[in-house]
Order: sequence, then structure tokens, then C-alpha cells
Amino acid sequence: MTVTAKSKTSIETERVHLNTQNPEKLADFYQTALGLKILNSTKDSFALGTPNGTVLLEIHRTDLAPREDTTGLYHLAFLVPTYKDLGTILRHLIINQIPITGASDHGYSNALYLNDTEGNGIEIYWDKPESEWDIRKDGSIAGITEPMDADSALEAASTSFDGMPDGTTIGHVHLHVDDLESSLEFYTDVMGLGLKYKFGPAAMFLASGNYHHHLGINIWKSGQLIKPDRLAPGLRTVEWSGNEEDLKYIENKLNEKKIKYTNNHNILIFKDPAGIEHSISAN
Repeated sequence: MTVTAKSKTSIETERVHLNTQNPEKLADFYQTALGLKILNSTKDSFALGTPNGTVLLEIHRTDLAPREDTTGLYHLAFLVPTYKDLGTILRHLIINQIPITGASDHGYSNALYLNDTEGNGIEIYWDKPESEWDIRKDGSIAGITEPMDADSALEAASTSFDGMPDGTTIGHVHLHVDDLESSLEFYTDVMGLGLKYKFGPAAMFLASGNYHHHLGINIWKSGQLIKPDRLAPGLRTVEWSGNEEDLKYIENKLNEKKIKYTNNHNILIFKDPAGIEHSISAN
């Protein structure tokens, strides 16, 4: 298997779906802690996003009990447009005493980390100018993990918090998998992502185009992991977007590898080797 930093598709992360036994409580957290807006709701689901109507997160009701011994979400990552936005959110979290689990400088970004009320990991980050990224000759992009300059971010912050700003996207998702090599082969060959960086022996970062990563995978979760039930609490689906050529490429690969999938009105739905569901649609 030949793996390079160059991608074969232009797909990007677009939306994350979570399951919970209490969607009202989880939706309230994402409103109050992160400033997402409820854009649509039913008795069993909530769609949340930015004021301009961009849905970033969907929360669904489930009756299943949570399990700790499965593959699934490490964190979902909200990419905010400006450094000021990141500082403003940091200030909001501090003032409202919302616990932060980390604040890191990754070389290409500054990132805040926290957990929602059900333990799902969250990253909120801002990308530094690409001229500051450590881009290697082969197209790979090296990252670091150093303390973020929180004081500088707070100095840039607005004194008022008006919620998650327009222009925020799901910049990437980071997943717990049970086997790095099989996951790497799937994401590079079937989904066409490029391998951008290996972080030690247990984590990898992949992306389309020249981005640092749209996807992180790791084997940091201890124990023998099983594949999750699609309706179990936690991650339900990762939504991606691409173009018609991307869909053709991925569908051909799914057929070639004899991987089960559905094509529902030009939306491909399938599972990766870790049992995590992905869907891809054309813009």
C-alpha cells in the first residue's frame, strides 16, 4: 500500500450527528456553552448551527444505554473564522465556569478542548495563516502540541459573546479506531484522503487538498474495542461533502472492495473498518 500526503478526493467534513437519551439537555449545553443556535427541532431531534442557518450538529434521541468499550468519537472540532472569535469563546467559557480540558498550540492552529455533558469530546479552534504551517516538501504538514497563549487570545477577545459566529464549520473529526493500518488503508484508498502527519505510533491525521487534517484517528482508547451500534449514545454519523467526481470515485472503490453501502439520492452511506458510519453528498 502506497500512502502519500496527496489526496485523491476533495471531500471535507460538514456535519456531525450524536445520539443521546436526553436530547433536550445535550442541545441546551451546546446552546449555552458554545452558542450554537437551534435551527430545527422535533420531539426526538435537534439541528444546531450558526445564525445564517448552517447546520453543524444534529442530536437524536435513543433508548439504548451508553457503552465505553466501543470505537467512536474522540472529538468533533468547530473551526471558527478568526483569532478574535477563539478568544471570545475562551472568555465566555471562563466567565461561565465551563470546564476546559486543554488549550494547545498545534503549530497550524490554536485549540481549546472541553467535553459536553455526555462526555463527547469537543475542540474549538482557529487556523493560523498557512504561511505559518510546517508544510514539508512531500505535502505533509507537521503539528506540535504546546501550551496555547491564552492571555493573547483573551486580549483579542470581544467583551460580549453573541454565540458561535457565522462562518464556523466542522473543521475536522477525530475518531477512536481499533486498528490504525486498516483504517488508514480505508481512508486513503476508499475515501481518497492523504496522510498528512503521523503523531507518534498511535495517531494519524488525514485530509483532502492542502489542509492539515479533516480527520484524526487514534488507538489511544484502552481495552478490546467493539464496533458501535449506530443508535447507541455517542457518535451516530459523520457527514462529508464533495463533488460529483468524489462520489463517483468513492462509489467505485466501495464496489471494488465489496464494502456494503447505500446510495440514497446521491448520498453515499457506509461504515469504515471501525464500524463508524459516514455519509458523503455532492455540493
